[in-house]
Amino acid sequence: MNEIKTLLESAGDDRALAGDLLELFEEQAVEEIGILADAAQRCDAKQLARTAHKLVGSAVACGFVDLSQELRSLELHCLHNIPADIVQRIEVLNLLLEKGRDEMTRLLAD
Repeated sequence: MNEIKTLLESAGDDRALAGDLLELFEEQAVEEIGILADAAQRCDAKQLARTAHKLVGSAVACGFVDLSQELRSLELHCLHNIPADIVQRIEVLNLLLEKGRDEMTRLLAD
Protein backbone atom coordinates (compact mmCIF):
# COMPACT_ATOMS: atom_id res chain seq x y z
CA MET A 1 0.00 0.00 0.00
CA ASN A 2 2.95 2.34 0.54
CA GLU A 3 3.76 1.92 -3.13
CA ILE A 4 0.61 3.74 -4.22
CA LYS A 5 1.33 6.49 -1.70
CA THR A 6 4.72 7.02 -3.32
CA LEU A 7 3.16 7.26 -6.77
CA LEU A 8 0.46 9.65 -5.54
CA GLU A 9 3.06 11.81 -3.77
CA SER A 10 5.06 11.98 -7.00
CA ALA A 11 1.87 13.18 -8.71
CA GLY A 12 0.95 15.73 -6.02
CA ASP A 13 -2.00 13.53 -4.92
CA ASP A 14 -3.61 13.92 -8.36
CA ARG A 15 -4.92 10.48 -9.37
CA ALA A 16 -5.22 11.42 -13.05
CA LEU A 17 -1.64 12.64 -13.10
CA ALA A 18 -0.57 9.50 -11.21
CA GLY A 19 -2.16 7.43 -13.98
CA ASP A 20 -0.27 9.45 -16.58
CA LEU A 21 3.00 9.00 -14.65
CA LEU A 22 2.35 5.29 -14.41
CA GLU A 23 1.81 5.09 -18.17
CA LEU A 24 4.95 7.10 -18.92
CA PHE A 25 6.98 5.01 -16.52
CA GLU A 26 5.76 1.79 -18.12
CA GLU A 27 6.72 3.05 -21.59
CA GLN A 28 10.16 4.07 -20.34
CA ALA A 29 10.67 0.82 -18.44
CA VAL A 30 9.71 -1.36 -21.41
CA GLU A 31 12.19 0.54 -23.57
CA GLU A 32 14.96 0.40 -20.96
CA ILE A 33 14.44 -3.32 -20.27
CA GLY A 34 14.77 -3.84 -24.03
CA ILE A 35 18.09 -1.97 -23.87
CA LEU A 36 19.14 -4.24 -21.01
CA ALA A 37 18.31 -7.33 -23.07
CA ASP A 38 20.29 -5.97 -26.02
CA ALA A 39 23.26 -5.11 -23.79
CA ALA A 40 23.16 -8.61 -22.30
CA GLN A 41 23.32 -10.15 -25.79
CA ARG A 42 26.33 -7.95 -26.60
CA CYS A 43 27.94 -8.80 -23.22
CA ASP A 44 28.12 -5.06 -22.42
CA ALA A 45 28.32 -4.94 -18.62
CA LYS A 46 28.82 -1.16 -18.56
CA GLN A 47 25.62 -0.56 -20.55
CA LEU A 48 23.75 -2.98 -18.31
CA ALA A 49 24.90 -1.14 -15.18
CA ARG A 50 24.16 2.32 -16.66
CA THR A 51 20.70 1.38 -17.88
CA ALA A 52 19.73 -0.36 -14.64
CA HIS A 53 20.93 2.68 -12.68
CA LYS A 54 18.95 5.04 -14.91
CA LEU A 55 15.74 3.09 -14.35
CA VAL A 56 16.10 2.70 -10.57
CA GLY A 57 15.18 6.31 -9.79
CA SER A 58 12.03 6.26 -11.90
CA ALA A 59 10.99 2.93 -10.40
CA VAL A 60 11.39 4.32 -6.88
CA ALA A 61 9.46 7.52 -7.70
CA CYS A 62 6.59 5.48 -9.09
CA GLY A 63 6.47 3.12 -6.11
CA PHE A 64 7.84 0.03 -7.85
CA VAL A 65 9.85 -1.13 -4.85
CA ASP A 66 10.48 -4.73 -5.93
CA LEU A 67 11.48 -3.63 -9.42
CA SER A 68 13.82 -0.95 -8.10
CA GLN A 69 15.50 -3.45 -5.76
CA GLU A 70 16.04 -5.92 -8.59
CA LEU A 71 17.40 -3.16 -10.83
CA ARG A 72 19.79 -2.01 -8.11
CA SER A 73 21.01 -5.56 -7.60
CA LEU A 74 21.56 -5.94 -11.34
CA GLU A 75 23.43 -2.64 -11.47
CA LEU A 76 25.77 -3.65 -8.67
CA HIS A 77 26.46 -7.07 -10.17
CA CYS A 78 27.19 -5.59 -13.58
CA LEU A 79 29.77 -3.22 -12.17
CA HIS A 80 32.02 -6.29 -11.89
CA ASN A 81 30.76 -8.64 -14.59
CA ILE A 82 27.59 -9.92 -16.19
CA PRO A 83 25.78 -12.41 -13.96
CA ALA A 84 25.43 -15.90 -15.40
CA ASP A 85 21.65 -15.68 -14.88
CA ILE A 86 21.24 -12.40 -16.79
CA VAL A 87 18.48 -13.77 -19.04
CA GLN A 88 16.43 -14.86 -16.03
CA ARG A 89 17.06 -11.52 -14.30
CA ILE A 90 15.69 -9.64 -17.30
CA GLU A 91 12.65 -11.93 -17.33
CA VAL A 92 12.13 -11.13 -13.65
CA LEU A 93 12.32 -7.40 -14.43
CA ASN A 94 9.55 -7.80 -17.00
CA LEU A 95 7.42 -9.78 -14.55
CA LEU A 96 7.94 -7.24 -11.77
CA LEU A 97 7.03 -4.40 -14.12
CA GLU A 98 3.85 -6.16 -15.19
CA LYS A 99 2.91 -7.09 -11.63
CA GLY A 100 3.57 -3.57 -10.35
CA ARG A 101 1.65 -1.96 -13.19
CA ASP A 102 -1.36 -4.20 -12.61
CA GLU A 103 -1.32 -3.51 -8.87
CA MET A 104 -0.92 0.26 -9.30
CA THR A 105 -3.68 0.38 -11.92
CA ARG A 106 -5.99 -1.51 -9.56
CA LEU A 107 -5.15 0.74 -6.62
CA LEU A 108 -5.61 3.92 -8.66
CA ALA A 109 -9.05 2.70 -9.72
CA ASP A 110 -10.17 2.16 -6.10
